[in-house]
Amino acid sequence: MTPADASSKRLKSWLVILPVALVVLLAVAWSGLWVFAANRAEQEIDAWVDREARLGRIWNCGERHLAGFPFRFELVCTDPTLETRGGDATRVTAVAAHAVAQIWAPNHIVAEFVPPARVEERATGRAYAATWSLLQMSGVGDLTGQPQRFSLLVHDPRVEAPADPSGRALLSARLLEFHVRRVPGTSGPDGLAYAAGLGGGESAVLAEAGSPGPVDVTLQGLVTAAADLRPMPLTQRLKAWAAAGGVARLDRFTVTTPQVAASARGELSLDPMGRLNGALDLGFSGLNDLMKQLDRAGVVPPELSPVVGALAMVGKPATVEGRKGVSFAVGFKSGTLRLGGFPVGMVPPVF
Repeated sequence: MTPADASSKRLKSWLVILPVALVVLLAVAWSGLWVFAANRAEQEIDAWVDREARLGRIWNCGERHLAGFPFRFELVCTDPTLETRGGDATRVTAVAAHAVAQIWAPNHIVAEFVPPARVEERATGRAYAATWSLLQMSGVGDLTGQPQRFSLLVHDPRVEAPADPSGRALLSARLLEFHVRRVPGTSGPDGLAYAAGLGGGESAVLAEAGSPGPVDVTLQGLVTAAADLRPMPLTQRLKAWAAAGGVARLDRFTVTTPQVAASARGELSLDPMGRLNGALDLGFSGLNDLMKQLDRAGVVPPELSPVVGALAMVGKPATVEGRKGVSFAVGFKSGTLRLGGFPVGMVPPVF
């Protein structure tokens, strides 16, 4: 072998060894980075659980472990539980939860829960069972851990009362979804923009009243001064919201069944004495007949049905979700209900 041949052979060997060595070094470095990031993720999870506990939401896992190497983090939690303290204390349990975050976007977490679940009201002892085909939550936070967006998507939800021997569903649907995102305030407090929907809903109460589903609901709007999401009694929350100058803006609200259609939009607020202020544009189709059915079934107070009938008489003809109906505007000023600009009654303070 000539010196030239030996030199050429050594060069070819390096051309093979160098890329392999670089790949090995890169794999070792990436593994170290993932382990470091996984440890940080575990610390962030523990810090988040601690923050939630201080806010009155106690999260626990029967067992918890982290996986997902090399490109994501997967948190597997068996027997997850959530207990809320303050307000209406509840305890929620499920079979398992699986949360995933990509390594390049650790602040975006997607979680799925395995049914069934049990929801128990601690004060009354009442319990409900829930099932679904898919329950998915996702959240996005900023660098400080402050949540910015949250979404809930539930396919085929079904809620039952185990104590009910009939086994009827209190509520079932084809799809339930809820989305909320933080909106920085410009001239006032920060707000939460929300959107929710219920598709193909069925309710045993409505069915007994002679108005079976399916029920479809859409809801969209903005609530300001709603940053404090700690569990607390409703009266306490409303007082704090009113004191902060909160405003609830309803951009779209619709409810449709085969017999009824309703819509609403407007803006409402509370003064420091709990009195209602604001205005709503309402539309109804078929509501008068529904109220009579609910009255006969004993679901609503009997004095409410004539009120709805009177409102239908003073309303203007309108199209409500593609159906013939009536619309009218109602206003609230320091708790005084105004119809067509004229005071017609008082709404009791909410606290």
